[in-house]
Amino acid sequence: MTQADQAIGEELDKLSTALIEEKELMKVKNKTESAILFEDMSLMNRASNLAMYELMGDVAYMNTELDKYLEVTTREIRDLSAVLFNETNVNSLFYYSNN
Repeated sequence: MTQADQAIGEELDKLSTALIEEKELMKVKNKTESAILFEDMSLMNRASNLAMYELMGDVAYMNTELDKYLEVTTREIRDLSAVLFNETNVNSLFYYSNN
């Protein structure tokens, strides 16, 4: 268990200190874009999304959500990771089998 915890810690440290590759970020952006666009192809999904954004207080956000995802940079990911994934914000819970 401690090996897994240590490996996760190492990956979080990498996110917090080094820039991810632009190619990796582009893959995630492309997957996000296709998920959002294909989701809106169904009338039922579109109606659900409109209702959700209305409940959140701004139905127009539905038209700008994708742009927000596409504007994310590798530097922003690194900087936010440094804030979120520091030692004071980390907890580990280990589950052990009774067997």
